Amino acid sequence: MSSTPRMRDGEPFVAARSAEPIHHRLKRARLEAGATLAQMGVALGVSPQQVLKYERGQNRLCADRLPVWAALCGTSVEELLGDAGRHALTHFAGEGVMSLVQAFTSISDASVRRALIETARALALADRQRREKPATNVAAE
Repeated sequence: MSSTPRMRDGEPFVAARSAEPIHHRLKRARLEAGATLAQMGVALGVSPQQVLKYERGQNRLCADRLPVWAALCGTSVEELLGDAGRHALTHFAGEGVMSLVQAFTSISDASVRRALIETARALALADRQRREKPATNVAAE
């Protein structure tokens, strides 16, 4: 089976939908996944009415909620964002960040996701402490 999410007509999700506004892609991904407004609301921590507002383009979905939407729909953040969003993310965040987001959204086990987040935070803290340590030693001299 292909790893590329497909719509009911067999066409790849990205190729057929990347030119649509994001709120259309959000709705289409949810419907193709068979998720209800209520299920999406629970996953995002918002009401079904708020999900409907995201899908109508009345409110904007926060970027930190995109991975949740993508995971519930069995797609990626990149596919939800489409071509313009993909290029913007790569430009501003770099290719490494895109790879991390794609890998993270492919993990379905919540405990594994939490462990990965905790590991990343611990590594970031250790890196920050390593970088600040020489500055502290120089200031003490």
